[in-house]
Amino acid sequence: MKKKHLSQIIQWKLLMVIEGVFMILMIITMIFVFLFARNRTANLLSVGLESCNTNAFEGEEKNRKKAVSIWAERLDNIIEENGVDSIYSNEFTDYLKAIVRDNLTDSEINVIGPDGIIVASSASENVGFDMHSGEQSAMILQGLEKCREGDGVYLQDFMPSPMNGSMLRFIGTALPEYGGFILSGQDQEEFNELKKWSLSMSIPFSRIGREGYYLLVNKEDEIISSPKGEYDGKKLDFSVSLKKLAESKRLARGTVFGVDSYVAALADGDNIIAAVYSVGEAWEKWVISMAVLVVSYAIVFFIIFLLVHRMVMKHMVKGVYSLNGSLRKITEGDLEEKADFRDSLEFEELSDGVNYMVDYLKELIKEAEKRINDELAMAAEIQTSFLPREFPPFPDRDEFELYACMIPAKEVGGDFYDFFLIDDDHLALVIADVSGKGIPAAMFMVMAKDKLRHSVSKYGTDVAEAVTKVNAELCRENDAGLFVTVWVGVLTISTGHMDYVDAGHDYPAIYRPGGEFVIEKDVHCAMVGAMSFTEFKAGAFDLKAGDILYLYTDGITEAINASEEMFREERMIEALNKDTTASVEDIDSAVRSAVSDFVKDAPQFDDMTTLVFRYNNPPATG
Repeated sequence: MKKKHLSQIIQWKLLMVIEGVFMILMIITMIFVFLFARNRTANLLSVGLESCNTNAFEGEEKNRKKAVSIWAERLDNIIEENGVDSIYSNEFTDYLKAIVRDNLTDSEINVIGPDGIIVASSASENVGFDMHSGEQSAMILQGLEKCREGDGVYLQDFMPSPMNGSMLRFIGTALPEYGGFILSGQDQEEFNELKKWSLSMSIPFSRIGREGYYLLVNKEDEIISSPKGEYDGKKLDFSVSLKKLAESKRLARGTVFGVDSYVAALADGDNIIAAVYSVGEAWEKWVISMAVLVVSYAIVFFIIFLLVHRMVMKHMVKGVYSLNGSLRKITEGDLEEKADFRDSLEFEELSDGVNYMVDYLKELIKEAEKRINDELAMAAEIQTSFLPREFPPFPDRDEFELYACMIPAKEVGGDFYDFFLIDDDHLALVIADVSGKGIPAAMFMVMAKDKLRHSVSKYGTDVAEAVTKVNAELCRENDAGLFVTVWVGVLTISTGHMDYVDAGHDYPAIYRPGGEFVIEKDVHCAMVGAMSFTEFKAGAFDLKAGDILYLYTDGITEAINASEEMFREERMIEALNKDTTASVEDIDSAVRSAVSDFVKDAPQFDDMTTLVFRYNNPPATG
């Protein structure tokens, strides 16, 4: 039998070892990537379902609070117009029963007198019930009493009714003119129907990633709500029972309307919310990652083979083990590892070569990091250049003072402010917050700012029309699904009259001489860029000499300290009221100092943008 050369033996054995290690590493990597990708998809769908369900619940709560406030105002008007005795009449009782009969939000409505006794009700058996007579009813009465302190609404989750024992969710508020309260009860069936309606309204506009979506399915597996109503009324063609899937809280895979998809489900009463996510979309980036890993592993092992194949000498095995150990640490990410086997000139050179490769790799990483940081710094500088930065911005105008500032959470952000004279008598003020952060938000910010300036300049005091036009343009050009909250106002300088639109933005704070800064609950509309059919309503208020308007983004009020506490509006108002006679820049600085003292070393997680405007006096006339 012909003997092989040592180099051939080592080469063959080395090839076998490399092949085995490569295959094992590939298998382990594939298993890891598969489990990680599936787990990530399951978490994505689970979080999405919970968010969808929560948003529907909050939407139902908001509608119900609005309804009870409207009824309270109507009842107060009836009592004021017809007298207190009118609430004891059959007509008033019929009116309460009609409210319950004609809406889906409530099972009963009760009117409680100032003495805590039910004086009128859509449920006749409740009349005369003393709310002080039981622990639960006294608790409800105590909650209603707190509503007198403001425009608050009392809300109590499902509990046995102290009046008739039914399981109801109570909501109520004060009747300021009468001195009593309105208390409404909602049963489980009404709650489920309203929540189902809220889900049906939100699901057509909710997405998961690029292709994923939600479905609302009834107990007969018939689809109630789907993206753009595409599948409404159809049967869900999925092999796994959604009810069992919701109970197991697991992820299932199958074909949904011809597309291989992952599906998760969440039960909501008799209905089920299903999250459908394309397997192709879930896996597309992981497939690319696997390809990169395979190529990387192949390159690394090929280099190892070439290096070790040349070490045909007495201490070759020792050298192989030494260098292989160093390379293994390097491939695992330890770039501080040094190859240091020097029993021969060849191994010494090989060790130096490996070390040089690692050093070169570290230098490449440093260069890449520096390049990225430089590019981000340049992007931040470019973004900042889009915002007015010279203050005072209009030194020849003494009718007002103005200062604004934007500090992004990252190198670039999505907040922005703007101000400009439309003509000699009209000044536009803008502050906005784009959803998301980083480069995408910054690019959307530039586009939104430009369109707002152009539209407001064109439509002037008709700010509702100006924002409507911008919303239509952004929705048409918004493939990324971003939106922006905006407060935009146009001030008539000669009169102090401000026309504004608040599109989902934080309420402004206003100071009036002789008083303090307070949050102005203005007319609120939906965000810009979210839905093309949104109708925007304008509001208005008048400024007098000495009045101060403070605009801000939620990066101020939602700044979080190390204990995960929010700064909130109360601390902001306290900082604003420290010195209302200070310059607008110092007023802004006082708030930012208060935020800094509050968060201390906690990282900034959101952009912080502010605009302070003081109206001094109208310009002198002729």
